Amino acid sequence: MRIRGCLLRPIEPPVGGASRGLVRLFFDAHGVRARPRAVLYVIVFGMLLFGLSILVHAVLAAVPAWQRPLQVAFARAHASGEMPAWLTSFQEALALLCALAASAIMTTLEGRPLRAIGLQPGHRARDLTSGFAVGFALLSVLVGALLLFGGARLLGPTLPPPSAVRSGLAWLVAALLIGFFEEIAFRGYLFATLREAHGFWTAALAVTIAFGAAHGLNVGENPTGLITAALASLLFCLAIRRTGTLWWVIGMHAAWDWAESYFYGSADSGMRSFGRLLTLQPQGGLYLSGGRDGPEGSFLCVVVLLMFIAALPLLVPGRARQR
Repeated sequence: MRIRGCLLRPIEPPVGGASRGLVRLFFDAHGVRARPRAVLYVIVFGMLLFGLSILVHAVLAAVPAWQRPLQVAFARAHASGEMPAWLTSFQEALALLCALAASAIMTTLEGRPLRAIGLQPGHRARDLTSGFAVGFALLSVLVGALLLFGGARLLGPTLPPPSAVRSGLAWLVAALLIGFFEEIAFRGYLFATLREAHGFWTAALAVTIAFGAAHGLNVGENPTGLITAALASLLFCLAIRRTGTLWWVIGMHAAWDWAESYFYGSADSGMRSFGRLLTLQPQGGLYLSGGRDGPEGSFLCVVVLLMFIAALPLLVPGRARQR
């Protein structure tokens, strides 16, 4: 097969024989079909994640002075149930690197710039800060509902102001890394490619199922938490449809995690953040309080997310019309 322009776009499809049906399964008049490209992206991302994990372990094994702080930090986190910001940032940065690399590989093969996955240079700062403000407000509404219905109680700060500021900034970095990684990995190239082939709703459903299922790997997740993760993914897909960019949802995602982990200091899938500002203690039944899962495991989170989805046209700026 001859190629021209980019590696995933053949000049002309092969003809003849039984191979025609197989070719049509993977190629159309424009090149490789969207579904095989989406599958290839997942494979490339998984291979990069696995390869980088092996590399990091090899480096740590070769340099004991680097290995020991990580071992001690992981042991303390599992013993105390509290994760430090720097360790979260380290893990998320590695995952983000793999997601960006996989996206760059695929867009390069298709002859497109990386920004085509939703990282357009338009109104980045405005979208990021606007999404952050809405994400913080939405999580605050959820916390308020938990306090109102007796699903939690809020304890005051224990950190002195200088330590609180340093910890807040450290957790802000961690939250932004989480937002960038999860949005680029799930609703970047993968979502854009599936939407190209099957339209918005099919792509949103596929990504929503995948995102909810991925949260099932968390140790402290309960069934309600899986539902809220899926609803959050649907919300993000709808916001991307309105804004035409990933920047707004990255800001909202980061704010939700920062407010949950640092500002209100709640549990999140069985873990709390070390150096949190406040402490949100669950009380009452599991499906009211969320238990170890935190606010995301409460049925009140389902209600809040559904209400926000209904109000999305009023709360999220619409600048792009996509199918």
